[in-house]
Amino acid sequence: MNREIRWGFMGTGRIAGCFAKALTVAEGAVCYAAASRTLEKGKSFAAEYGFAKAYGSYEEMLRDDAVDVVYIATPVREHYNNIKMCLEAGKHLLCEKALTVNAAQARQVVALAREKHLFLMEAMWTKCQPVFRRMRQWVEDGVIGEVQAVDINFYTAAGKGHRLYRHELAGGALLDLGYYPVICAGSFLGSRPKAVLSHSVIGKGNVDYLDSIILEYEGGKFAHLLCGLGTKKTASMYILGTKGRISLQDGLFFMAERAQAVDFEDNVLASCEEPFLMNGYEYEAMEVMDCIREGKTESALVTLDDTVAGMEILDRCRADAGFYYEFE
Repeated sequence: MNREIRWGFMGTGRIAGCFAKALTVAEGAVCYAAASRTLEKGKSFAAEYGFAKAYGSYEEMLRDDAVDVVYIATPVREHYNNIKMCLEAGKHLLCEKALTVNAAQARQVVALAREKHLFLMEAMWTKCQPVFRRMRQWVEDGVIGEVQAVDINFYTAAGKGHRLYRHELAGGALLDLGYYPVICAGSFLGSRPKAVLSHSVIGKGNVDYLDSIILEYEGGKFAHLLCGLGTKKTASMYILGTKGRISLQDGLFFMAERAQAVDFEDNVLASCEEPFLMNGYEYEAMEVMDCIREGKTESALVTLDDTVAGMEILDRCRADAGFYYEFE
C-alpha cells in the first residue's frame, strides 16, 4: 500500500466537497483536517466528509504538524495570500484554479515554493484525467498528424447573484471559465503563443461577461477560444490535425470519459473510454500524492511554467479590455 498522505483543507465550499469525495478512492489519502473561517463551518464539513479534525482558522490548521499537504479551495482573490501562508508554514499544497489573480502573483508564489523546496501544483484536474492524457499521447504519437488548430468553447449558466458577477471576488468569465480553454489549447499547441488577440464584453458589476481569444503560433497554427456567462452550461473542444481530428462535443470537454480520433473520411484512428473512479478530481489528488511520495516539488503533468504562461495570457486579455481588479 502507498504511504498515507494526510490532507488539510483550506476552505469548505462546494468544490472542497467534491474533492473530499474524490479522496475516498485515492489510495493512501486521508481526510485529516478541515479549516474554515469559523469553527462551526469547519466542524460541519469535517462531520459530513469524515475528517478527523476541524479548525476555525487557517493559521491553526497550518500549525498542525500532522498535515502533509494542503488543498486550497478558497475564492481566487484569496489564493495568493493563502498560498504564501502555506509555504511559509512549510506545507506542500494543491491550489484551485486559477492559481492567482495575475501572472505577477503566480511568479512570486512559484519562486517561493521553489526556494523552500515545497510541492506546489495548480488544481487543473483535466490535465490529470485519463482521457485527456490519452488524447495528448495521440497527438504526441502523430495519430492525427501535426495539430493545426484548436477550437474550445466554455459557457456556464450564472444566475442572479452568482459569484462570477462579483468583482470583489475576482469574478468574471476569464479567470473561472476562460482558463480552461487557454490551458487545454496550450497542451496541444504550446503554452507560449507568438501573439494573443482578444475581445471582451464588460457587463454590470465590472466583470467580463464574454471573451473571445485567438492564440497565434508559428506556421499559421492557431487556437480560437470562447468563454462566457450564458444561459446554459456548455463546453466543447475540437482539435484539427493534418491527418484527422478529435472532437469532444458530448458533455463537457474538461471532464471527458471517452474520446475518439478520426481521419477526414470518418475512419476511426483511435478511441478510448475511461470512466471516472469517483468524479474526476481523484486523478489530480493521485498525482499530488505520487509526487510527494517520490520527493518531487513539481508535477510533470501540470507544470508550474505552464501555469504561469496561462496567467500571462489572461493578463494580456484583461489588459486589452482595460479590465483590472482594485486588489491586484
